[in-house]
Amino acid sequence: MSRRAPGKIRRWQATLIVFAFMIAVASAAVIGWWYARESAPHQGPIVLVSVDGQTPGTGQAAAGSSATPSIDALTADAVVFDRAYTHSPLTLPAQASLLSGQLPFEHGARGEAGFAMDDNVRSLAELLRNRGFETGAAVSSFLLRPESGLSQGFSFFDLDLPETASGETPVVEREGGETAEVATGWMNARNGYRYFLFVQVNDDAAEAAVGQLVAELKERGLYDQATILLTSDHGGTSGGFSLGEESLHVPLIVKQPDMEGAGRHVTVPVQHIDVLPTILDLVRAPVPSGLRGRSLRGLLDGDATTLPDQPMYAESLGGQLRLGTAARYALFDSRFRYLRGDREELVPLETESETTSPSDPADEITRWRTALDRLLDGRALLTAPYVPEADVDRFAALGFLGGGPFIGATAALLTAGEEAAVSQVHRAAARLVAQRKYAEAIDQLRSITREHPDLAAVRYQTATVLLRAGRIPEAEKTLQSVTALDPDNTYVQVALADALLREGREEDAEASAALAIALAEHQDDSARAAAHRVATLVALAREDEERAGEYAASAERDDPTIPMSTFVEGREAYSAGRYEDALAAFEKTSQALAQNRRTLESVYWYLGDTLARLGREADAEKAFRDELRAFPRHISGYTSLATLYHASGRAEAIKETLDDLVSTVPTPEGYDAAARVWLSVGDPTSAAALRTDARARFRGDPSLAFFQRRR
Repeated sequence: MSRRAPGKIRRWQATLIVFAFMIAVASAAVIGWWYARESAPHQGPIVLVSVDGQTPGTGQAAAGSSATPSIDALTADAVVFDRAYTHSPLTLPAQASLLSGQLPFEHGARGEAGFAMDDNVRSLAELLRNRGFETGAAVSSFLLRPESGLSQGFSFFDLDLPETASGETPVVEREGGETAEVATGWMNARNGYRYFLFVQVNDDAAEAAVGQLVAELKERGLYDQATILLTSDHGGTSGGFSLGEESLHVPLIVKQPDMEGAGRHVTVPVQHIDVLPTILDLVRAPVPSGLRGRSLRGLLDGDATTLPDQPMYAESLGGQLRLGTAARYALFDSRFRYLRGDREELVPLETESETTSPSDPADEITRWRTALDRLLDGRALLTAPYVPEADVDRFAALGFLGGGPFIGATAALLTAGEEAAVSQVHRAAARLVAQRKYAEAIDQLRSITREHPDLAAVRYQTATVLLRAGRIPEAEKTLQSVTALDPDNTYVQVALADALLREGREEDAEASAALAIALAEHQDDSARAAAHRVATLVALAREDEERAGEYAASAERDDPTIPMSTFVEGREAYSAGRYEDALAAFEKTSQALAQNRRTLESVYWYLGDTLARLGREADAEKAFRDELRAFPRHISGYTSLATLYHASGRAEAIKETLDDLVSTVPTPEGYDAAARVWLSVGDPTSAAALRTDARARFRGDPSLAFFQRRR
């Protein structure tokens, strides 16, 4: 062996060591770069702005040609998703999906009036709060009030609607500028930057709101590091009925820290339920299992150009809940949208390069039909939720009159065009109801049923408005026509029993209540409870205390949230003059109702009258006011309150109360009740003026003739 071999070996070993060291250094650098890249979560602030009804394209106009410069500037700093979709054309279901990462049939808020996110839903706010983020929200719409469930997880949630003046149309939205001021005020009060803020405004206020939010972030030196998302609950102005492109296609822009990816457009279809897992991924928080949404982080970073082509879902129960028409569903991907409502349809979707047509339309429809059936299995909406009486006028101002009793009934079939036309007239009628223009509203509703006589829900709504107007015989006749269309509907018989009871026809009311109980026997708990509650009230009116107690126990068994048994106990004690016992029962009833967030008409009135009889005038006043808050059209609440004020010499309060009565209950009955109080307190001049006004106001109105006959 050569004597120089060991030297060569040593040199070779040294080279190998140096090379290995260089590889290790390079590997460490690559790993360090990758680790640094992966370990840079978005720290905050995170701001999510949702605009009511904004269409895609806002913020993408040429420089100097746009009316939205603030949104334009934010868009220029952001990644733009060109094909983002909502899951509902209705505001509450869409916003709930955005904040929960769940589809409407999963989070529970499938409509607007009375609906709410389920208590067990873990919202984005809650998940971020668990990661140390402060959470705040400022919203503009009454539909997103805390009772809707959207406040879950927020330490601060603000919706301070202006007070509605007596007799005026209820206020259902505050100015977007006020909402933005609340939001920026909350931001300014934060000591750090690790917070999540949700802001909801209408389309008209979006530009100013975005400008205010961005200015606040820049003022505090937080804009560059902030993550800002801008989207919309739904597109266009379909009124919550259509599932077409114009209703479901929404804007989605995501401005990242240091403007990463600014100006990039993503054409991959994405959806609202992708937002929650995306934000959690960006802050490196674990994503709850079972969510259908996908993180868009790869698309934001530019590491991915596609996502698995997952079918997207949308639904609208607007027609079903408002008109009693068919619910509408959509399932779609990048190629097709399958629609189901009054009929089924497969719509090819246009992309930038082509329009796809199915090779075998029948097989393609079968495939989509099967997929939707599987998704909706066991998820049909069977009953509409309870709507507190105090909220009825606000929902009417938003176009909702309620068709809940007809959810389980056979849907009236209208084409999409017919439904759109009917919905416009119906929305106008609902707003007239909110304005207490009952005669005009009744005319509008009747114009619908003349053209579409099979719309049982609209007939039922017409009857409820007739009852408000004091036109009880017409309401009874209309309800009878509804029973011809839907003879097995428990709720129609409940409404009929209530109308007959108001008319003083207690025997007929008892017959309708008995029929309601019989129909409800094989229905759900809600129907059985409603039937037994009205039977309880009829029995009390007939002074049949034994039956009232039996019916009350049955009602409470089916719906324990309304304590009918203690209410009956209170009524029995009250009738017997045992006011201390009555007080105990009414207080127990009212406490249970408050705990369960339910209401029962006249509970607070009986509580107030009992307190007044026991000499506790201040407590009685509060109880009467509680009755009027829960049931604003409760005539006895106003008259008892005015009488209480007379006893304490509060003349101005009497006038204010009776003015509120005739503006809130603008019917012959309301005017007559106010006039009677004026007479009882020794003011015949005011009484005469009211009656003169009533004769002029209700000249030719059927309610006046009926009321005069009853007197």
